[in-house]
Amino acid sequence: KKRLSWAHDHGVTNFYMLTLDKGRIIDAGPKGNLSRFMNHSCSPNLVTQKWSVNGDLRIGLFALRDIKAGEELTFNYNFECLGAEKLACQCGAENCSGFLGVRPRSSANLLRDAAASSGGGGGGGGDGAESGKKRRRTKGVASGTTGAVCKVVYEDTCYRCCDGGEMIMCDKEACPKVYHLGCLGLSKAPSGKWYCPWHHCDECGRPATVLCSECPGSYCAEHADSRIFQMPAGTAAGGGVINVCCEHDDLLVAYQASEGKENGD
Repeated sequence: KKRLSWAHDHGVTNFYMLTLDKGRIIDAGPKGNLSRFMNHSCSPNLVTQKWSVNGDLRIGLFALRDIKAGEELTFNYNFECLGAEKLACQCGAENCSGFLGVRPRSSANLLRDAAASSGGGGGGGGDGAESGKKRRRTKGVASGTTGAVCKVVYEDTCYRCCDGGEMIMCDKEACPKVYHLGCLGLSKAPSGKWYCPWHHCDECGRPATVLCSECPGSYCAEHADSRIFQMPAGTAAGGGVINVCCEHDDLLVAYQASEGKENGD
């Protein structure tokens, strides 16, 4: 724990420690074999397993599928984050979660995102619109200026998988997001104040300052440029301006087309 705290305080991120058993942890920093240079992947071709050899524990790396010659060897770090900031994952896998320690996206979520991006996930009235509504829960949060208790209205479905159940709530003031522990790659609720992934930059993991209004996409001031754009929210959403990330190019193209038409008129 002291080594992890020291690394966190000094901005050291290139380390990996593996818990072997209750009293032993392997630190790959000082020395180790070539396996310590393997990268993480949300869709790895290897898996780590603990085996008992002559009464002592050993760690083995085993193939999950056929591996082509020259293909990079990867495994899931099952990373546990220390502190509020998260490390951005750059594995490039289709099901990449975006951050180390967050469970990779499921096939169902990938299909849901594909349907939404092709226009099959929204719009329409009647029963479809009614079933799309989310139930809400509230939690009292004390205001730092007046001492009054404000009600935060929380969503009742996980912001990652969109399913209900037992979830943890984000402690960021006025944030309505809730998550399953499993969707965050956690086995138990974090201690102390916990800010959900929506408040961490997708590029560097630092605290985000610009949040997309359509998805969990968020960026710090340094990385927001050319990734998040402002556009009118529309009268249906109460007017004003919303932030939309570049993942929603259909909305941006439609807005730019309408702007061009108005200017042409």
